[in-house]
Amino acid sequence: MNNGQENQESETKRKRSAPRYWVEIKGKLYARLQYKAENGKYQVKYKPITDKRTAKRVVEEMRQELQAHGEETLQADKLTFRELAGRYEKIKLVPAIYQNGIKISGKRSVASTKSALIPLQAFFKQKTIRSLKASDIEAYKTLRLNTPVEREINVKVETIDENGKTKITLRKEKKITSRKLATVNRELALLRVILNFAVQNEWLIRNPFVLAKGIISMSAEVERDRVLSFAEESRLLAVCVDRRAHLKPILICALDTAMRRGEIFKMRWQDVNLLTNEIHIPQTNTKTEDARVVGITPRLKDELERLWEVSPKDYNQSVFGITDTIKRAWKTACRLANIEDFRFHDCRHTATTRMISSGSPHTEVMKITGHSQLKTFLRYLNITSETANKVASRLSNYMTNKQIVANNVSELLN
Repeated sequence: MNNGQENQESETKRKRSAPRYWVEIKGKLYARLQYKAENGKYQVKYKPITDKRTAKRVVEEMRQELQAHGEETLQADKLTFRELAGRYEKIKLVPAIYQNGIKISGKRSVASTKSALIPLQAFFKQKTIRSLKASDIEAYKTLRLNTPVEREINVKVETIDENGKTKITLRKEKKITSRKLATVNRELALLRVILNFAVQNEWLIRNPFVLAKGIISMSAEVERDRVLSFAEESRLLAVCVDRRAHLKPILICALDTAMRRGEIFKMRWQDVNLLTNEIHIPQTNTKTEDARVVGITPRLKDELERLWEVSPKDYNQSVFGITDTIKRAWKTACRLANIEDFRFHDCRHTATTRMISSGSPHTEVMKITGHSQLKTFLRYLNITSETANKVASRLSNYMTNKQIVANNVSELLN
């Protein structure tokens, strides 16, 4: 065999043994990567391409991804958002498990999270998580803000029958309101958490929220600053009689302790110490999952002692006996007391503002209200007319005293 034939055969062998980066399947081109999986077996990964010349580059990118993030990430390129949301719900949205009163896993409340998950799944559907971009998140936000909220409400209709008697019936009507930014922000925050969950499990390399900074605009939310005046409080307590008598101790408790609605409703007699005038709020009942202690005012103590006297004397029983909701009674009480735009949670705003106005330090009040972040605490602190006048008066006295000192120094120098 001459040298020419040897060179030709050698060239043919090189061509045959050269790696093939692409393959054609049913008329479509795919980049092809063969690799050894964790189980020791060889696997093949295909990725669609439009040109054979890009095959080698795409294969190299897959190989680098495999080396940097592992097999799980490489195989997750077809994972859809709906599938990811299903995995998140199955693993994360499970009832809380407690040991010795301390939560060790799960979520205490999953209903609100599952509710926020519905519009996310409806929008992103079968879109693969690898294809999600910042513009998709922005599109979701825009769509949700432009989609009004529709709900049915009961409207009272008064009619007069043939005997001249007034008959009241309920008619269902559709009420349409604008969707709140706070609602959309909560949904976006959940989306970010789910995508971070994908990153942690190496199904996603980078969360697209990294390139969508500022899309969750908490500062743009409309913050409520409704504080109940003492005159309004008197009118509200005055109508808490007869069928609404159960509201009086609940209202006083909310106004004097700044406790949240859930903390009040879940309070049991074993949490109340009328000797030391303290209420212990266990970790299982608090929003921040931190136990705390609040004091009992004299008027709240009177109400609690009255309730204890008529109770079964069972320390495991609920203090206020609320098993459902007080929405209807609360709405009626506010209407009869001629109080507008006041929600039960505004009692927490009112209590916090009053504690600060009474001269209690911010740090102590934060411990009482259960706030761990000053920024969040300040959202509940409202400046009343009385507080504003006190600040102005103190400033005026300060400037007057300084001016007197300055005048005295000037006279001595002259």
